[in-house]
Amino acid sequence: MRSCFIILQKKLFIAALLYISLFTHAFAQQSLAEAKAPILTVRDLYFKTSDHAIDALTDVNGYLEFWSVGQPDAYTQSFRISWYHEEQLYTEVYLLKGGRLVYALEEVKRMPPNHYTQSVWRCEYFIKDDRVIDYTSLGHGKTEDDAWEPESIMIQFGKRKAELEKIRK
Repeated sequence: MRSCFIILQKKLFIAALLYISLFTHAFAQQSLAEAKAPILTVRDLYFKTSDHAIDALTDVNGYLEFWSVGQPDAYTQSFRISWYHEEQLYTEVYLLKGGRLVYALEEVKRMPPNHYTQSVWRCEYFIKDDRVIDYTSLGHGKTEDDAWEPESIMIQFGKRKAELEKIRK
């Protein structure tokens, strides 16, 4: 009788742990969704309203880079950089809300001259309080490298922001 009681206790304990684990996971996912919601709103506004007109041209990295700088609304700033190098078209997009980075996008399209796009790698970063809270990567690219850290986008953004500040008006 006592051994049945102990087995029942163990089963209940395991069931309770599973329940707590599932509840915690669901709560964490909900929190992530809530954190991403305003970022998705900013992203969608940018992609719906931005015309990507080229505002500046730089060559500080050894090749021509085309910059588009905008302000989708009173609180949001954007900048987009595109360049073509070694048969690949590169694009970076940075969105700032209230002066802080909230979203970044990197995209690399393999595009030899006189061909359609051969392959695409794309990574979207969702950022809150200067920390990557989530990212989505598609295709084959640097996100497959075991040494890659998603937070590296923050360093890259810092360099790009400094380059933007050096562009003469």
